[in-house]
Amino acid sequence: MLQKINYYFSVITLTVFGLLSAQTAQAGTFDQILSGFAKTGENAGYPVTDGGKPVNSFETTWANYINGMLTLMGILFMVNIIYAGFLWFNAHGKDEQVGRAKSMLINSTIGLAIIIFARLIVELVLFYLGQTVKTS
Repeated sequence: MLQKINYYFSVITLTVFGLLSAQTAQAGTFDQILSGFAKTGENAGYPVTDGGKPVNSFETTWANYINGMLTLMGILFMVNIIYAGFLWFNAHGKDEQVGRAKSMLINSTIGLAIIIFARLIVELVLFYLGQTVKTS
């Protein structure tokens, strides 16, 4: 019983001592982290403030990312449509190949519709998130 009490007392003492000593070291660490963020952003070519905060807003950055992804999805859609058309064109009356081409066309169109609706949802979320951040 006495060993358990000594063990718990030792653990509590070390924990309290660790927490108290961490507070004094924390100020210097945060300054190093923030200056590191600023240096990393500048070295990567992104404009940052003195505290390491990016100059570009969250909404702008995510809008650029989403636009790039949608461009890639549009290119993939067009490649898929062209390939399906090529299959249909070269089917030479084979019902199986025509059915495969039709299926690819329908699935590609459904995929494009899903991407467009996903874009609308993301735009709405970013718009309302931007409104919330600006009013706070």
